[in-house]
Amino acid sequence: MKSNLIIFDQPLLYAEGLSRLLSQTTIIDQIQVCSCYLNLKEYLQAHHFDILMFSSNIMMLSEIYQVTEELRQNNPNLKIIIIGNDYDIASIRKLFNKGISGYLDKRSSFDEFTDCLKTLHNGDTFLCSHAKDQMISFVSNNKNFDTSQIKEALTKRETEILKLICEGLSSKNISEKLFISINTVETHRKRILSKLNVRNSVGIVKYALENNMIE
Repeated sequence: MKSNLIIFDQPLLYAEGLSRLLSQTTIIDQIQVCSCYLNLKEYLQAHHFDILMFSSNIMMLSEIYQVTEELRQNNPNLKIIIIGNDYDIASIRKLFNKGISGYLDKRSSFDEFTDCLKTLHNGDTFLCSHAKDQMISFVSNNKNFDTSQIKEALTKRETEILKLICEGLSSKNISEKLFISINTVETHRKRILSKLNVRNSVGIVKYALENNMIE
């Protein structure tokens, strides 16, 4: 089943161009483009959209926080992709706290954008490669990690899977990469959730951003 996407961005020429490119793929069914927040809310109320994408072109970061929180409250099943403008780790972490499911930046290619759409469609979160590099650098240099925050230590395999989750891989992708069954991946995922005391993949990513868990 394909996803329905709404693009909230400016300039309109850019957004419509992206819409036409996506319409030629096999991952999106319907696409709507808008550049007005009031129109966006009307579209979301009147039609079903799985994914929303909007960028820093259209509003300031502080406004993005507010709008993201509002949209998620009114549309709890909506998956939001933000295209940021060289945001730091703290800002990216806050965006996930507000409820986004995917993060790209100005360096992201069209292929990375389509990878993000596929990942969200499969129920996982996505971080672009540049943000992932920022995250790994951040946690590698963080010397203030408190191991008492972890309820129970992760095994070597769980840590490996945690890293892959942070890279945006789905359970299917992880199973193929590690040559294990999807059921085994799901079992490890559930144990990671329990040990870190988080609810979903977004929580895992946020925990990894906040703690030195990636070497």
